[in-house]
Amino acid sequence: MAKKYYAIKKGKKPGIYTSWAEAQQQVSGFSGAEFKSFSSKNEAENYLSPSKQAIEVSDEDTVTAYVDGSFDKLNNRYSYGVVMLKNNTVLATLNNADNDPKYVESFQIAGECFGSLNAVKWAKNNGYKKVVIHYDYLGIEMWATEKWRTNKAVSKDYVAYFKQLSQNIEVEFKKVKAHSGVEFNELADQLAKDALKVR
Repeated sequence: MAKKYYAIKKGKKPGIYTSWAEAQQQVSGFSGAEFKSFSSKNEAENYLSPSKQAIEVSDEDTVTAYVDGSFDKLNNRYSYGVVMLKNNTVLATLNNADNDPKYVESFQIAGECFGSLNAVKWAKNNGYKKVVIHYDYLGIEMWATEKWRTNKAVSKDYVAYFKQLSQNIEVEFKKVKAHSGVEFNELADQLAKDALKVR
């Protein structure tokens, strides 16, 4: 079971607890208690002292990305689409396709992984200190944060590249529902499909 961190902002004894039993003691019967659970200690710490986080990485230093992948079964090619944004304004769109036999077996997941890596790369190359990646395939976050085990070439290489690329930049992941009308996610999906048309 994934470890949880309980951050008590207002309670009998504010702080971070690793069991709900302990955390519950601090908020039970406390009027106006404020607390939240997180899957990482870092997130729990940021919840307790957001001002510190705001100083470290301001909104000006943050860029948003939407990533998606696609696959062409006929030609055995995978692709990715990336939309880079700032304040809902598109700064750049990236897309590409490839057919490396090592990754083809993972279909569109290979594209999703390369989309995520290219989003981080673009953010770094353009001087940003933080990138928020919106994705619809859970492995993008779970492999990068090492919550899922890597067993195929694509996931192993993704983690290795991610470790290199994510040095000196903060990467935050946000899950979006696939094909649910989220404008920029649909655009990333279209960019991935377009990349497969280019021969």
